[in-house]
Parts: sequence; structure tokens; C-alpha cells
Amino acid sequence: MAVAKMRKVTIFAYEELGESIFETLRDLEVLHVSKSESYDLSEYKDEEETEVDEAKYNEKLSQLSVIKSYFERYTTIKKSFIDMFTGAKPQMSYEDFQRVIASYDVSEIFSKVQLHEKRLREIDKETEQLKQRMEILTPWVDLDIPIPEIRPTRACDMQLAVVPSNSLNQVSKDDPLELVHHRVIWQEHGNSGVWLVALLDQEPSLSAVVSALGGVTVNLGREAAEYSGTGLVRDVLENIDKALTDLSGEREAILAEDAEMAQNLMDILALIDYYLDKRNLFEIHQEVAKTRFTLVIEGYAREKEIDKLRKGLSVYKDIEIVDEEPGQDDDVPVLLENNALVRPFEFVTNIYGYPQYHEMDPTPFLAPFFWVFFAMCLGDAVYGVILSIFSIVFLRTQKLEDDKLIKLLGYCGVSTVFAGALMGSWLGDLPKTFLEGTAFERFASRIAILDPVNDPITLLVVSLGLGILHIWVGVIVKMIGTIRTGAVVDGILDHGSWVVFLPGLIFWAVSQMGMIKSSIPLYIMIAGAVGIMWSGARSQKNILMKPISAIGGFYSILSYFSDTLSYARILALGLASAIIGVVVNMVCALIVDMVPGVGWVFVPVILIVGHLFNLLINALGSFIHSGRLQYVEFFSKFFEGGGTPFRPLRRVRKNVWVVE
Repeated sequence: MAVAKMRKVTIFAYEELGESIFETLRDLEVLHVSKSESYDLSEYKDEEETEVDEAKYNEKLSQLSVIKSYFERYTTIKKSFIDMFTGAKPQMSYEDFQRVIASYDVSEIFSKVQLHEKRLREIDKETEQLKQRMEILTPWVDLDIPIPEIRPTRACDMQLAVVPSNSLNQVSKDDPLELVHHRVIWQEHGNSGVWLVALLDQEPSLSAVVSALGGVTVNLGREAAEYSGTGLVRDVLENIDKALTDLSGEREAILAEDAEMAQNLMDILALIDYYLDKRNLFEIHQEVAKTRFTLVIEGYAREKEIDKLRKGLSVYKDIEIVDEEPGQDDDVPVLLENNALVRPFEFVTNIYGYPQYHEMDPTPFLAPFFWVFFAMCLGDAVYGVILSIFSIVFLRTQKLEDDKLIKLLGYCGVSTVFAGALMGSWLGDLPKTFLEGTAFERFASRIAILDPVNDPITLLVVSLGLGILHIWVGVIVKMIGTIRTGAVVDGILDHGSWVVFLPGLIFWAVSQMGMIKSSIPLYIMIAGAVGIMWSGARSQKNILMKPISAIGGFYSILSYFSDTLSYARILALGLASAIIGVVVNMVCALIVDMVPGVGWVFVPVILIVGHLFNLLINALGSFIHSGRLQYVEFFSKFFEGGGTPFRPLRRVRKNVWVVE
């Protein structure tokens, strides 16, 4: 239960083996590659070295991104709500993954996607244009004159026009317009489509007539272009309709082909991961120390995996591997190693940060306190059962890269069962409300020793007592950590004195209330006080100021006192959870009383919704506030943090999980 012991690894090899070596290291997943610290070979690098490979990978990734976006119009990788919540990735066998890499022509699919996308845009544009032409031509479908013939001749002027219907009588009544021949082709929405014919030298002209009528001339030649046939409007419309049908068929064919290609979306996701992986390896390769012919890889591996590393690289004959103890100035990555019971609580530690390599892992010390604090904050036995069942089912049905959080909830569910039972909370006061007089109600009442609703003071005392113990353990950890660094005197005087003084002070206070009849706590408190004053005065060079410095050593007691009060939030959360549960049950009881018989129909719904809400909101609050007590009150006593997490070189799994 500590920070994993690391070895500093240096690998010397020929540059030409670099790509293969990095692929091997990736598959081994044991080496945390770091930037070169010991070897600066930049002046020996080949200045003509290009980044052709990186450009190639970026090009492939760009193409794959376009293909992915295009395919997602047709299909998606189905994910359950739980998968979306957990970030679980679709799985692919290693054999299928290799098949995709070997057989999939990204450039060919990209070109086809581009071609299809371009053609679909063209089809949409052409379709819209044809529909507009149809909209213009359709009213003239009864025109029995070929469109090309509607034009001026040597003797006559001939035009089509749209005029207001109420203006047509002017054509027959006004003397200057008697020679104008016209025929109404259509009428709709207060307008009329008119075919007009007049002598070419006639005054006024047809254009003037149309203008006088308040209309506009129409040229159907543009709309009929390419689709004229016989020239009749009805034939033009038939040809346009056939063209629309052909375009629609072409579109459907493209969409069908796209939909079939989109079934390979999983392959595209796998290829994206593949090229991301290749680019990642390339970038790491560029960062390590090297010359044109030589490669130096530096990194860190767990001591227990050095043999695995050497065995994995043994396939390379011209290679040298050196491992050594990391130096004090090395930025050694940190990996926490704890047993199965403590490991889930690493999730809490990692939210705050990682310890430094030579620092103690706080997880084993926070684990029991977080476990208890969470339980007391949530404080309902049935809620604990639900959390535990949820955790078990989730772990058995879901494949997770990191299951620490789910296991943590399961562990906290178990402690919540005990805490809820001791506080007499089973879905609030449901046994008293609906099961009074039953064996279960008698059992629940018999084992309950705390009542947060009716006796909050007792729970407050327990919360503060746990807080004092929590802070005291933090001081002990600080003392041990200081001693481990070799500063034995500092550890004993600066921190050990408080380790002695704090319990002495507490038990002396208890003895003054008559609960303990012994003078031993007084002597312990005095011994600790002497150590604190000695610690405060020993660094003071001015002999006259030493007494003041000695007394000033007790200043920290104010922070300890204020930190202890923070643990009252355990009471607050536990009380809130209990009261909300009681209120839900009270509402159900009132409905039963107000609506006898029928009211029982609503009780299950209210109980499920109300208590589920209470569980969710207070489970979140319990997690947050239990964590806060660790970060602010506990970690501040000994934990520095700032360590670099251990990230061994491994395959990119952004989109797909490859199962070997």
C-alpha cells in the first residue's frame, strides 16, 4: 500500500529500429517515456530530417474525419444510456482490427465520399432549378402553340403575359387596342395568363399594351431550354418530370451506396485510432534524444516489470537497456499500488492529485474515514442496499477501463447499510409509518442507537469526535512522512508533540467533566505541550524571543479547532437525508388518510420517486462533502501532491476497444 517503486530506464539503439521499438514498447505497456534529461544530442541531429510521416498521418486523419462525419449521416454506433454515461467504447477483435488496417483504402473511400457529396449537392441544385421551372410552366400547360414559335415574325409581334384579370376588358373596349388579338390561357389568384398577337407596326406596341394593363411579359424559352421536345408546354413538363425522376433515382442510388459503406463506420473509428496511435508514436520518437544513426529512449518502469520490459525488447540484438534507481531531482511518475479493498479509494485521491514519488500515498489513511463519513452523511440502510446492488450489477454487465468509482460506490453502499441501521433509517421512518407493530419495525428499533431527527446532538458529538480522530491521524501521517525523509528530530518535535498533546487535551477535558477519573491525561497533555514549546523555540536565535516563540507554537491549535467544527457537516447531511425521507413518508401517509383506499394507489409512485430523488441528491452531497473533509481538513496536515501520474506508452483507444 504505497507508491509503486520505479526504475529509471535508458534504452540505446540504432535510429533505424526506432519505429519498431516504439511499437513494441506500446504493446508492452510498461514504460513511461519522458523527455530526454540526461542526453542532449540536438546538435547531432540531421537538419534535413523531414516530417513526411507526420504529414502523412495528419492527412489520413483528416480524410478519416471527413469520412466519419459523412457516414454518421446514415448510421451511428448504438450505445446504451449506461454506455454513454460510462464512456464505454465498442469492441473489435484484434483479428478484425488487423484486417481493417491491411485492406481498407482510406484514399479511395475519401475520393468516393467527396465525389458523392459533390454529386448530391449538384443533384439538389438541379432538382431545385427544375422544380422552379415546373412551377413557372405548369399554369401554361394548355397552351397549344410550341414555345419556340412564340416570337415576333416579319409582320406580327407575339408575346405571353401575366396581367390582372380585371384589366382584360380594356383590350376589347379601347379603340387603340381593337387590333390586338388575345387569348386567355389560364386564370388564378386574380391574374390571367394571356397569349397576345398584334401587327408589328401597330401602335401602341404589345409591350405598351401589357404595361397599360399593369402586367408583365413572360419568356418561357429559358424554362423550356434543354427540355423542349416538340415545344409544347405539356411535353416540356413531361421531360422535366422525367429528368426529376432520373435525378431522384440517381440520388437514391448514391444514398444506398453510402448507407452500405456507412456500415463500416466501426472500421473508420478503428482506423482513426490506428493513425492517432501512429502519429503519437512518431511525435514521441521525435522528442527523444537521437542522432542520424543513434537513438536514446529515457523513461520509467515499475521495478516489478523490468524483467517484462527486457524480455519484450530481447528480440532486438543491437540494443542496450540500462535501469537504475531514480535520483532525487528526477521527475519520477507516480503509480499508486493498494490492495483490492483500498484501491477504489484511489479515485478520491486522484481527484485531488497524485503524491510526489518520495511522498506517502494518502489513500490507505483516507479510505476508512471516507467510508464512514459517506455512510453517516447518507445514513439510510435501504439506500445503501440500492447502491451496493447497483454497483454489483454495473460491474457484471459493463466493461470499464476504470471501475474504481463504481466499486467505491459499492463499498460505501455497504457502510451506509450499517450506518442507516444504527440510525434507524430504512427509507426514512417507513417502518414506523407503515409497518408499526411488525417484526421488522421492532428489529429496526432494537438495533438503532442514534436518531438524527430527534437527537441530533448525539450525532453531532460523534461527528466531531470522528473529526478529531481524523485530524489526529493526519498529524501522525505527517510525523511519519517527515521521519521517513531523514528529519527525525523535526518529525518528533514539530509533529510528534501534537500527536501527544491533542489526545491528552481531549481526554483531560473529558476528565474535567467527571467522565474519566485519572490524572494521566493531564500528564500526557503537559508532555505534549512541552514538546510544542520546545519545537517553537528551538529555531529562534534570539534568546529573549524564545519564550514568545515557544508560546507561539500553540497558534496551530486555532486551526485544529476550526477544522474540527467543519465535521459538523456530517450531521447536516445526515439530518437532511433523514428529514427528506420522513417528509416523503409523511406525504404518503397524508394521501392514504385523505383518500382512503384509492390513496394506496399513489403511495408506491410517491415512495419510489421521492426516495430515489433523496438517494441521488444526497449520495452526490455525501460524496462531495466527504471528499472535502479529506482535501481541506485532512490533506492539509501532510499531503503536498503535485506528482506526475504514471502513463505508460500504450495503444490509443479513443474510439474502439481492441480485444486480443
